[in-house]
Amino acid sequence: MNHALIAAAERFRDWLVTTRRDLHQNPELSLKEKRTGMTTADALEKLGLKVRRNLWGEGFIADLDVPGAKGRIALRADMDALPIQELNQVDYCSRVPGVAHMCGHDTHMTMGLGAARLLVEHRSQLKKNVRFIYQPSEETPPGGAKGLIAAGCLEGVDEVYGVHNQPLLEVGKVATCTGPMTAAADTIRMRLTGRGGHASRPHEALDPIPAACALVSQLQSLVSRRVSPSAQAVVSITRFSAGTTHNIIPDHADLLGTVRTFDAAIRDQLDREIGQMTAGVAAAHGLQHEYEFERGYDSIVNHASGAQALCKAAIEVVGEANVDAKYPAQTWGEDFAYFLQHRPGAFFVVGSGNKAKGIIEPVHSARFNVDESCLVIGSAILAKLAMG
Repeated sequence: MNHALIAAAERFRDWLVTTRRDLHQNPELSLKEKRTGMTTADALEKLGLKVRRNLWGEGFIADLDVPGAKGRIALRADMDALPIQELNQVDYCSRVPGVAHMCGHDTHMTMGLGAARLLVEHRSQLKKNVRFIYQPSEETPPGGAKGLIAAGCLEGVDEVYGVHNQPLLEVGKVATCTGPMTAAADTIRMRLTGRGGHASRPHEALDPIPAACALVSQLQSLVSRRVSPSAQAVVSITRFSAGTTHNIIPDHADLLGTVRTFDAAIRDQLDREIGQMTAGVAAAHGLQHEYEFERGYDSIVNHASGAQALCKAAIEVVGEANVDAKYPAQTWGEDFAYFLQHRPGAFFVVGSGNKAKGIIEPVHSARFNVDESCLVIGSAILAKLAMG
């Protein structure tokens, strides 16, 4: 990787690392990104970009305009952290108890700042104007993407791109795809209600626990027996809540879970069939039921033109051997999906793992970390993408 933009970013690697670590030490939760927004907006303003603050929450846009340029490309970075206690033993560990950048949004913001610095230095090579979109609340549905879009962040934008670090890829690797890249991420809630009583006299009660157990078991058949083997879907029950102590049959049992799909028709099918299955199990056990299918983020669907442009830029920066243009669709969710419903573009991942250094933990792990060389690589690719 000896591309000129890599070399240019290497010259301010210390600034990138210091910036990322400052953001990492001072994480803020969704819709509370006040310091984060101010810090990053100030940095872009110092680079000479025109910043429009508080567009939606703490979200903002920063424009780099070039005389004679035609069109505008947008690059998006998310800003919020997770409600998780960091367990890493590093000198830049989160200073906020129970809050940490364990998804790496600190790296995305820093890559955006690095790309802006590169583009200011190479302004004469720009053929398009550039907009940086700094988005709050990616981690918490309904997310910040829709709010920023409604507030006008895509006005005058012709194409839009988003980046995410990926610790399961070695640093230096880049991946994207055409079509679905992440799943629609939905939440399911079910309550089965019977009649409580003494655990020693179950015949006098109407126990919801056996029914809830049966429902969990039957739900596992939906993907294997109701969804085509050529399609992808996930149904997972992640919480089972019932009762208070050992000798009381409870009145109700609650189930909580998630559904991940890539196809709108399968999404609708699973919503319908989970509801039917819940009702059927409840009726078979003489119980009442409640069912909710809460729709989360839609699936990110990359445009062919966007994936092609991204791959072209990435190949030039890191080499063809390091770019995967057919990255398998991921079952996690991301609200960048909504940007691509309004403008062409693509989402991509930049490798941030390093097995030799023990950097292997996935995102959302309390021990998640990144190889900070990804900051240089991500900055260079974003800049090259904007330069065309």
